[in-house]
Amino acid sequence: MTKQEILKPKNDVIFKNLFSKNGNEEMLAEIIEEGLKIKVEEIEVEKEVELSKMHVNEKYGRLDLRVIVNKNIMVIIEMQRTDNCNMTKRALFYAGKIIGSSLKSKETYDNIKDIYMISILNYNILETEEYSTDTVIVDSKYRKYIIIEGIKFYFIELPKFRKQVKDPKTKLEQWLAFIDYESEEMLNMAIARNKLVEKAQKDYEYLTGDAATRRLEELREKAIYDEYFAYERGEEIGIEKGEARGKIIGEKHGKIIGEREGRIKTAIEMIKDNVNLETIAKYTGLNEKELEELVLEKV
Repeated sequence: MTKQEILKPKNDVIFKNLFSKNGNEEMLAEIIEEGLKIKVEEIEVEKEVELSKMHVNEKYGRLDLRVIVNKNIMVIIEMQRTDNCNMTKRALFYAGKIIGSSLKSKETYDNIKDIYMISILNYNILETEEYSTDTVIVDSKYRKYIIIEGIKFYFIELPKFRKQVKDPKTKLEQWLAFIDYESEEMLNMAIARNKLVEKAQKDYEYLTGDAATRRLEELREKAIYDEYFAYERGEEIGIEKGEARGKIIGEKHGKIIGEREGRIKTAIEMIKDNVNLETIAKYTGLNEKELEELVLEKV
């Protein structure tokens, strides 16, 4: 993967630095308003990242963007370039952690903000045709009856967007054309039609020319590769250890079964010789109930 391929707006380092930058709140507000279909009257963006203070070994999934909208909604925007086959569970776990940590001491549950999780994915995870999907928790029988309104998950799948949209007419399509950064034609149309996208493009060009950003991205790419390699190797080791342990357990289990079958065989012979059950139990280790069942089987 080349630097040019890495340093696109959908790169989590670039995305967070671009949209958390002071003065770019209007861009983010437009994306949220168009994506969530809500009126954004007030927006508070988490403090922008200072690259010089940021540690490359931070959990890279943590490079999300947190925004308070209209004082009562927490919007989490997360970029995901690599499919680790756990996106839905990851989103659920992450939302739970945010909800759990949002209440301060002595606050009631009414103080919990609504949580909107937006996952922009560079891969597909859903079988639906739409590139943008929002979910709600509904009654299994009455599907239109929403049970829990305080949390929603949005999944935007860029490969589907790329395939379906060739002319970005809506503001959301224009922003996705910029974030995806795969079609120069669509990008130029988005820039020409949307002044905020044009501004984002200029900021993006400046940001990707910054040496600190490039160095951080190179280190993070290495960290991602190293973790993936460690995961793959760990999985292989786990399988090897699992097979070895399974063999040992199997041998022990087989030995136990064999010993039990031997005791049962001995007990049957003793029953045939009219040995009393108390004595048989003493020498075979079988309990009274097991011996009575053997007697009935042999009658």
